[in-house]
Amino acid sequence: MRPWLFAFSLTTAVLAVGQTPNLPRFDQKPLHFGFFLGISQLDFAVQHAPTWPEGIYHVVPQASPGYLVGIVTDLRLSPYLNLRVNPTYIAGERTLLIDGVDRATGIRDWYTRRVESSLVRLPVELKWKSERIGNHRWFVLGALHTTYDLGSKAKVVDDRLFKLQPIDYGFDLALGTDLYFEFFKLSPQLRWSFGLGNLGVPDGTKLSQSLPVVRHRSSDYVFTFE
Repeated sequence: MRPWLFAFSLTTAVLAVGQTPNLPRFDQKPLHFGFFLGISQLDFAVQHAPTWPEGIYHVVPQASPGYLVGIVTDLRLSPYLNLRVNPTYIAGERTLLIDGVDRATGIRDWYTRRVESSLVRLPVELKWKSERIGNHRWFVLGALHTTYDLGSKAKVVDDRLFKLQPIDYGFDLALGTDLYFEFFKLSPQLRWSFGLGNLGVPDGTKLSQSLPVVRHRSSDYVFTFE
């Protein structure tokens, strides 16, 4: 995530302190809706095999940018706690940097293998909020999620592909601030997502043998409009 983006949001929040309160009854709504969009850095957390198969010497995952959009459904549980269900679509790719022998040339070199992903995610969140000060308040989020990869090629017979299982589950953590404007509430947040399922497909290829455990990781910068 670009640090200046988050710094900008924090500065905006500070400037909001002391102003005439906007949307003073917004947080009293029992149910409300919204939408969000953001930038996602998609990555892997991997476990390497004890020994490398012939022709591969090292594999390094690299984060790659993507984007996400989604819908917010927010249920007020108490003045400081909300339950949220946020169907999300995430598009992007993950990259593996491989030190190995290129099959086409027979020469050892570094090359990349890209894995495109189209993820549909259903997180169920709890949002803990601070006391409102002027036109902003801080919050933290904790969520459990399940994910389905529309772009999974787990059943495709092609040794050139690095395949991923289509279904995953995990948890999210986030930190952000609610900014109250005259007609809407804007909530920038930093979010970290941790997959718990093993996405690796044991298809017998050298790359899958090199990485017996592959888990989803991502860090997101999200703007929510409510």
